[in-house]
Formats: sequence, C-alpha cells, structure tokens
Amino acid sequence: MVLHISLDGLRPDAITPETCPFLNQMLRDGLGTRLAQTVMPSVTLPCHTSMFRGVPPTRHGITSNVFTPLARPVPSLVDWAFQHGKRTGMFFNWNELRDLCAPPSVAVVGMNWDNQSLPGDAHIADLAIEAIQTQNLDYVFLYQGFIDTAGHRHGWMSPEYLAAATHADAQVRRAVEAAQAIDPGVVVIWMSDHGGHDRGHGTEMPEDMTIPFCLYGQSISAGELTGVEIMDCASTVSALLGLGAHPDWEGTSRVP
Repeated sequence: MVLHISLDGLRPDAITPETCPFLNQMLRDGLGTRLAQTVMPSVTLPCHTSMFRGVPPTRHGITSNVFTPLARPVPSLVDWAFQHGKRTGMFFNWNELRDLCAPPSVAVVGMNWDNQSLPGDAHIADLAIEAIQTQNLDYVFLYQGFIDTAGHRHGWMSPEYLAAATHADAQVRRAVEAAQAIDPGVVVIWMSDHGGHDRGHGTEMPEDMTIPFCLYGQSISAGELTGVEIMDCASTVSALLGLGAHPDWEGTSRVP
C-alpha cells in the first residue's frame, strides 16, 4: 500500500518536535527534505494539480482554485494507477480536489466540505482509516485542509495555525498506524502543497514556495533529498506502486 498525505499550507518551519512530533519523526527517520519547491501560482488547486499530474501550471493550465478542463489532458497518478489495475481511495475536505482525477479511477471516495474546523480534519481521517481497514486499497490519498484555513484566519505561524498543524499531525499518525497494522510494508509519501506568510500565499516568496516532502516506511532508508519539486510526486507514487511513469509527466521519481 502507498499512503499519500497532503497537508494544505504546512510550512516546513512549523514542523518541530513540539508542534508536529510525528511528522518530525518521519522526516528524521525517512527520506525527505524541508526544501522542496512548489509551483507558481502557489495556490491549492494549481499546486495539487501539479502534484497529481506531474506537470507545471504552464502545461496543465490550472492557475486558480477554479477547475477548467485541460486543453491537452495529462492523466493524474490516480488515473494511471487505475489503468494498471490498482484499487485507489481518496479522502479530502476541500471539494475542488474532486477534479484531480477521472471519477471512474477511484474505488472509494470520502469527501466533505468541512475544512473549517479541527473536527473536519479528524472526520476525513476517520473515513480514510475505515477504508484502509476494510477496502483492500493499493493507494490511499488523505488530505488535511484546516491548517490552511487557520493560516488565512489567524496568520501563518500564529498559535492557532500551529495548533492546527499539531492536530493534523495526530490525524496523520492515526492513519499511518492504521495502514501499518494492515500492511507493515506500507510506504507513506507526504508533503504540503504550498506554505504561506501573513494571512495569505500565492507569491514567489520562499515562505510560500518552500514545502516539506518525505518518504517513510520499512523499505525506506533515512536520508536527505535535494532538488525536489512538487511535480515529482506523481512519478514517485507510480514507482512505489511498481509502475513506470507516464511519458507526459515532467517530475522525477524520488524512490531510491
């Protein structure tokens, strides 16, 4: 199993032993970096589209949080996995992410609109955990949306923002432990889509563009990655699933 986690708006410097002990542990014991780069505009839907489709916004054409059909379609990692016979599940509490793949590609979907509260993140994690335990999935995507909401409300690196990060850290731990109980060989790949500054993001500032990126699991040796881009996610997940990368993807697999 591959467990893919996206933590919306999480800055790398928010990941400390005190604030995010489990994420910090995975960065320490896994293969990762706090210096990966996202794409411009550093906004949720363009960034996730590049995460899943392995190409920059200049190629996929999504430049805001409003989806428009791709003029030159490129499959997402979920479509690619489905085409190769993999069972996939997606769980998210920001509904625009429904456009990250073709609907028939997903065996199990958990979706709600509550990215406005801590319970909203916990609820979507509950749905993912239930599917992990019962649905025999090869690939699971889990998104946590409230960190970004807290940043917009209170400011990036504010106490409220850091509390949201701590809460998401606990949900990630629950999901990873559930996956490990089903499949001890599960590999976790987690990252954020963008950072933020003041009460916003979307610029080329390092605070907006720099993201964490990590691989973690029994088969992953500890180490530091360099030169990572968010577009590397699609090729990396594909390699973890034992598949080659789609020829249209521009990212690089980070599987050692």
